Amino acid sequence: MNRRELLAVLAAGAVAVPGCLDGSSDASDSSPTATPTGTVAKGTDGGTPADTETDTGTASGDFVREAFAVPELAAPNSPDSFGVYGARDEQYVVALLDGASASRPAVDDITLLADGTSADARNSVGYGGWALFDYGGAYLPSDNPSGWVVFRVSKPLDVAEAAITWPGGEYPLGDDVLADLARPPASFEIASFEAPESAAQGTTFTLSLTVENTGDVDGTFVGAVNRNFPAYAPVASIRLPVAAGETATWEREVTVDDVGYEGSGELRLWLYWRDDSEDRQVTVDVGTNSPDGTRTQGTEPGGTEPGKTGTSGATDTPTATESQPITPDPSE
Repeated sequence: MNRRELLAVLAAGAVAVPGCLDGSSDASDSSPTATPTGTVAKGTDGGTPADTETDTGTASGDFVREAFAVPELAAPNSPDSFGVYGARDEQYVVALLDGASASRPAVDDITLLADGTSADARNSVGYGGWALFDYGGAYLPSDNPSGWVVFRVSKPLDVAEAAITWPGGEYPLGDDVLADLARPPASFEIASFEAPESAAQGTTFTLSLTVENTGDVDGTFVGAVNRNFPAYAPVASIRLPVAAGETATWEREVTVDDVGYEGSGELRLWLYWRDDSEDRQVTVDVGTNSPDGTRTQGTEPGGTEPGKTGTSGATDTPTATESQPITPDPSE
């Protein structure tokens, strides 16, 4: 499978939405059969109130299917890689909406109300704004009525009650979500980020990350992992709960794709989190004498990382020539 073919597979179903927001999961060809160590199933970051119904078709159970709080978001930072968005003093409420059988309010009409303060809904995060790593396309009333919106609020946000509102309906946030919002930011250090030195085509290996919470409050580490081989693409997002003063480990099985020629090359994996980044290289039996292997595949031309400039920091310059962006598959 060449670069364009892989991106075409990953791009299936992607929705392109221009815009940006100031400021885990699996992208493999096949769905994982088990939840990796330390991962959090979608929606477990916060409570999910029970569905209700009204005659208007805009009751909480009909429109807001799920809402939860996260300290940061994994979203595109280029057409073929994902980064992490969110400052230390802010956090997000993610709402998964389903307008298929309910009214479809405009994004501007959806608001989070919290003890007299309000936050507007947004349906764009990161480069291009077409996706969050775990949740697919954004809510678009006409084109994609079953999608997400996010609300950016301060961290911590200690309120007695909060609700997502729209014309004709509301969705109160549960006690678990309110508790997450009230939690101060935690501090993390990477204890280890490990991959094997080499791997053969058609095999899998374990990518392992151990994180230490160096603060005095429980927290959730958020990261994004990208790869460069056989094409630049996201591998996983990470939402790893770590208790204060403790460590926790996340693992992911990574497949070394068979590209159909012989020789040697490099599969490079990048880990991004709010404070920094790390990378690991795995030597792969892939041909450097073939048209697809004429340069070492561990870096982009000029030695830069995907989604990065030649010095430091994210850039809006695309790292792929393909016109259609990718959207990774949701995690378990």
